[in-house]
Amino acid sequence: MKPSSILTAVGLITGGMGSVATVAAQEPPRYILDPVVVTATRTETEASRIGSSVEVITGRQLREMGSATLLEALALVPGIAVARAGPAGGTGSLYLRGAKGEHLLVLVDGVTVNDPISPGGSFDWNTISIDAIESIEIVKGPQSTLYGSDAIAGVVHIITRLPSDSPGAHLELEGGNYRTLNANAGVSGELLGTAVRAEIARRRLGGVSTASEKYGNSEPDAWSMWSGALRLARAVGEGRIDITLRGSRSRFDLDDFGGPYGDDPNRVGWKADLTGAATFRYRPLQWWEQRLFLGISRTHRWGIDGPDPDHPDEHVDSDYVGLNQSIEWHHRVEAGIQQLAAGVTLKRQSGRSRYTSDSGGFAFSDIVPESSQSAWAVYLQDQFGFGPLAVTAGGRLDNYSDYGSQPTFRMAVALPISWIRLRASVGTGFRAPSLYQRFSPDYGNPDLDAEKSLGRDAGIEALLFGRGSVRLTRYRQDIEGIIDFVTDPTTWVSRYENRSRLRLEGWETGVKLALTGWLGLDGGLTAMEIGDDSAGAGLLRRPRRTATFGLSSRPASRWSWGLRMRYVGERSDKDWSAPPYPVVELEPVTILDGEISYDLGPDLTIRLRARNLTDQNPEWVWGYGSLGRAFYLGVLFRK
Repeated sequence: MKPSSILTAVGLITGGMGSVATVAAQEPPRYILDPVVVTATRTETEASRIGSSVEVITGRQLREMGSATLLEALALVPGIAVARAGPAGGTGSLYLRGAKGEHLLVLVDGVTVNDPISPGGSFDWNTISIDAIESIEIVKGPQSTLYGSDAIAGVVHIITRLPSDSPGAHLELEGGNYRTLNANAGVSGELLGTAVRAEIARRRLGGVSTASEKYGNSEPDAWSMWSGALRLARAVGEGRIDITLRGSRSRFDLDDFGGPYGDDPNRVGWKADLTGAATFRYRPLQWWEQRLFLGISRTHRWGIDGPDPDHPDEHVDSDYVGLNQSIEWHHRVEAGIQQLAAGVTLKRQSGRSRYTSDSGGFAFSDIVPESSQSAWAVYLQDQFGFGPLAVTAGGRLDNYSDYGSQPTFRMAVALPISWIRLRASVGTGFRAPSLYQRFSPDYGNPDLDAEKSLGRDAGIEALLFGRGSVRLTRYRQDIEGIIDFVTDPTTWVSRYENRSRLRLEGWETGVKLALTGWLGLDGGLTAMEIGDDSAGAGLLRRPRRTATFGLSSRPASRWSWGLRMRYVGERSDKDWSAPPYPVVELEPVTILDGEISYDLGPDLTIRLRARNLTDQNPEWVWGYGSLGRAFYLGVLFRK
């Protein structure tokens, strides 16, 4: 690898995330590039002409950061907080600007992957490996105008590696503390006129109790996963067809709960995910592009727990299956200074669940029969400009088969003035009740309404002499009709109800700066406040203050290193081990990570990663453990 090509100053005008790369010392630092974003407008648009708050993380940045998991990487984005119930494949949640995890729409290659049969309809972040990612686009604020339900707080779009006509291969092996193994391999090239990419990955983590060891839990729990993917692309006449298939299967040990006496030596769960997509692009006229999209995602979770010496009368059996299906027909029309986007979508969610338990003679069952809900939608969006001013405005109507329509709108403006960029946006969003919330025989409520939100933000960004950027954003989001699990204090009957409202507001800052030709800096601060909380419960597991700071360097042609700090402030949770479930405070925590790598040759790199150098043991969820200090050694081959 030549010194002149080692580091490129690839930054994001949106700021606040990822490593800042710098060029070799003999070259002047290059100015920040203007990434092209698709998710924010459903059209390829330069980020400088998007009024919405957008973050873009490339796959290269993810790998250079050395993040072990997707949640770990996303926790560095301003405005995002994460929590995980235990270290070994425990349930993970992502909170965007303080909203619930189920208020975030997650897409993988355009396919909705939120689990429709889980109580909140959220996404399991354990199922995607960083090695498979081409880029991540994060659009903050309500995005239902383009994406419909679930996009109350925003959208995270994970775009996996694209197929290529050029032959290539990669292999990565890494191992370390806690019996960690990360391995992945892939090939790409042309086969019978079709661009192909195939990948397979294996991950394993073990040796740590899911329920925190500080409460006397010592039984080690393990997590492992196999995943694979196949992507194809081929020209068909005047158009192009892209096909994606992705699957994973994981096994994980579980404990009964967090806190004292939570250990369970034989409780086990499994999960299998399958995602598929087919896209046909066609341009009948130079100014008119059509895109037909078919998407499907299936999630299957099941688990068992039998008697053991500590729980001699316990038996648990569970099985959950959820399915998302969609047919979408999108159009893009270029008309002078205007760019119109319009489309029609048909979506269907279906699922079933079964949970049975018997402990000490007390039997319980919660069975949701096969249930479904369908919706069609139409949307229209216009992008136009007045000189340097870029305006995006759109509206959408979603109609559900059995409980009515939901109209939404969004408007955003962006204005560059010399080295300053201004932007602002306002929009509405909604989230339809999940299948479980509507159809559970014990807790469901068929009369639930959709949750609704109104969000707005405004920001300013300064470009720093071609060396980086700094950004400041103010946001506010009002959510009403929030679906809560409510227990009647007189009858002790519980069910889901539209009960509460919430106003979230705060500040986000982000900076990227090439300090020298070989040293880069990035960081961010987030400050959040609760303006209105009708339920009075606060925001469990969500910190009011977070901060990140990172340095990345390549002082010599073969060496590179990075150091990153993450601070997470005090946050509230509940002690769920015994009634009346009091509110507890989780202590602030500072995590320090680092890595160093050396290029053995043009295609071969060796890397040492260090995680949690300060050896903190934070409880991201009360009563559940986390990994202490750990080191990982790996080798990477790319051709």
